[in-house]
Amino acid sequence: MTNKKSFNPGRNISIFFIFFSLLFFSLGLWQIERGQNKQEVLDLFAEGIKAEPSTLSSQSQKWQRINAKGTLDGTRQIYIDNVVHRGRVGFKVLTPLKIDDEDGVILVDRGWIEKNANISVLPDISLSQKKIEVSGLLVKPELGFVLSDNLITASWPKTSQTQSLDYIAKEYKEEIYPFILVAEPTYDDALTYMDVIPTNMPAVKHYGYALQWFSMFIVLCGMYLYVGFKRR
Repeated sequence: MTNKKSFNPGRNISIFFIFFSLLFFSLGLWQIERGQNKQEVLDLFAEGIKAEPSTLSSQSQKWQRINAKGTLDGTRQIYIDNVVHRGRVGFKVLTPLKIDDEDGVILVDRGWIEKNANISVLPDISLSQKKIEVSGLLVKPELGFVLSDNLITASWPKTSQTQSLDYIAKEYKEEIYPFILVAEPTYDDALTYMDVIPTNMPAVKHYGYALQWFSMFIVLCGMYLYVGFKRR
């Protein structure tokens, strides 16, 4: 007479399995969702950079390529600190642009400039041309990782440890557009242009992580079945 195996993994092993199987499966689903979100961002970005520039308005959206005319204010510029370009440390420069025929102001990312050898002296970012027409891409940087609680210095020109408009917009009395205009280097006072990177991780990498979590889930299920039938 053959012995019929019964499934009896035990209470503790079952609790362990339920917790980690739900964890691994949930993390796999989360990475798929993040991958889909990243792909949406990449699609919008690709569409934006290929489009002809439209006129800046209250309806303008992130990743939209726009054209703006106005006057640059060289007295209230902000240096974004610790920006690395091709292995060298420097600043991104934000300059307010007063839009023609309206009260709005948008911050223009004029580009990158290397730090001076004497880091206590800021590099020269003076303007030769104040009235400009500029085209570029609208971005909205997040706060990101910061090294200090004192994010922005007190006097103009200011240095900032963040590009987040939640903080930078507070430095101006005017109403600031909720985007930064990354200017194309087609005007006289453009600095070194840095390519816009829409996301720090491609969608395919998230799908790879999802595969790892689902693989761990499958392995755990196999181990649970093996232990459950083997245990007496």
